[in-house]
Amino acid sequence: MRVRSFTAPTMPEAMAMVRAEMGEDAVILSSERSRRGVEVKAAAERGPAALENIDAAYSRLAALEAELERRLVAAVTQPDAAPVPAVRDPWTADSVAAKLRFHELGSDLVGRLMDDAAVVGAAPGPDALAHALDLHLAFSPLPAEPETPLVLIGAPGSGKTAAAAKIAVRAVLAGRAASLITTDGSAGAFSQIEAFAGLIRLPVEAAADASALGAVIARLRAEDPARALIVDTQGINPFDRAELSHLRSLIAAAGPEAEPVLVAAAQGGRDLEDQAVIFKALGARRIVATRLDVARRLGGLIRAARTAGLALAQGSASPYIAETMEPLNPFALARRLLTGDPAAPFAGARP
Repeated sequence: MRVRSFTAPTMPEAMAMVRAEMGEDAVILSSERSRRGVEVKAAAERGPAALENIDAAYSRLAALEAELERRLVAAVTQPDAAPVPAVRDPWTADSVAAKLRFHELGSDLVGRLMDDAAVVGAAPGPDALAHALDLHLAFSPLPAEPETPLVLIGAPGSGKTAAAAKIAVRAVLAGRAASLITTDGSAGAFSQIEAFAGLIRLPVEAAADASALGAVIARLRAEDPARALIVDTQGINPFDRAELSHLRSLIAAAGPEAEPVLVAAAQGGRDLEDQAVIFKALGARRIVATRLDVARRLGGLIRAARTAGLALAQGSASPYIAETMEPLNPFALARRLLTGDPAAPFAGARP
């Protein structure tokens, strides 16, 4: 794969540079704003494989042209022949709006996204929708090498333990030592995270309460200040005052530099909006979406992030820790909304 970075004042200009340099099949890996404008990282095939794809594309185009010519001649010379079917664009405003309504984003947000997508001037589709999503949602991926402790919080069954292991895997692959810490004292919880940690040969620590958590973090930081620390907390009912108070004490014990990160199942409905607002009050700034593989509608996740003002960080489409989390940048989210596949190509995709 060939990977390149592009910087431009606006998203449409950055995308134009990507298309000009790397072609229509380029896949956007990440995007972020900086003082210089918008920085986009893209990847595309290279070498013989890319040339073979180009040759194959030209062959298909030649065959299509020959078939259209044959049909045109038949239509002219044979009045009773069936008309040549019209060739339509892969995406239309109606098909894109229908997809967004399917995800239950709400009529107001769908209207805003469609209006902003139209400003791009390109044909409706993932490109234009990505531009619109970037205006209405915040995106902030987790660092591959966390400098401060990450405290994963969320409701029961949201996939925090698997997410913690995947974050640890990213740190290890980036060359950073890492440790997993669990505060979940429920039956089987330690065995589960210990099994995950064993697969990637990482140490795992247990902290029964806030005081123990503070002591564990202090010891690990003293042993290796550069070590990535990922804390897996027990899932709580955010509407239960006692459980909420306990989680607040754990976050405080992790230290002022620790970052609470909300982990939520992508198929969450309206209740997820209320939960996100509560977890935001505990200090969460980002949200990691899990179970993307079984989520047909992403409206609950998007509304929760927008209502609570949380940035979309990563998404997990598999419970297996070997399959890492994808970055939820505007382009990946647009492709997933329209095709269900974050790696689907921009050109040629159909609803």
